[in-house]
Amino acid sequence: MILLIREAQVRAVFVVLTDVLLASACSDDEPAKVGVTMSPDELKRNCADPQWKEKNLGLWYSVCRQPLRW
Repeated sequence: MILLIREAQVRAVFVVLTDVLLASACSDDEPAKVGVTMSPDELKRNCADPQWKEKNLGLWYSVCRQPLRW
């Protein structure tokens, strides 16, 4: 009897956690724009702009950052 109650509690916690995770995955954020390209002039201008860098750090890191030299 105690095991059945314990199992029901574990299942209830699992269901609640699953609902929370699924609800957090659904947001009103805009999806990332795929396939957007920049001209070389725009890229140079954006790479030099610290505000653009802050907003697009992942893109800046992969496109604008100079490789380390040893």
